[in-house]
Amino acid sequence: MTRQDEDMDAIKQLAADWRSGWLAGDADLLLSLYGDDPVLMPWGQPALFGRDAIRASYESVFRAYAIESETTLMEAEVSGDLGYFWCTYRLTATSKAGGEALHENGKSVFIVRREPGGAWKIARLIDNSDRAPGSG
Repeated sequence: MTRQDEDMDAIKQLAADWRSGWLAGDADLLLSLYGDDPVLMPWGQPALFGRDAIRASYESVFRAYAIESETTLMEAEVSGDLGYFWCTYRLTATSKAGGEALHENGKSVFIVRREPGGAWKIARLIDNSDRAPGSG
């Protein structure tokens, strides 16, 4: 197996671990997938800079909702110590307080970087809904 193949496998595993963290409602697992000084660009919100801001966002979501999702990895590439992958998702967020579940379709782009020691981590994450702005 070539280094390129090993890197692609590691990036695909990162994508799988990402989905597992969401399904488990595990903010710690998700944070472990980020590198130093990450930026999260969630849809409909300002960018979040750094692990503390990202943690607070995930913990808020997981306190309020149970998440179910289907994710499809669309593409992954690597070049040297940088790579990316993007995926589409169908998400259902069920309120822990009761009420109607929220349904969302969207896509995410992950820019990943090889950290010292060789692990691939998320450097930047851009997420957006398929829904038109202002449509609900």
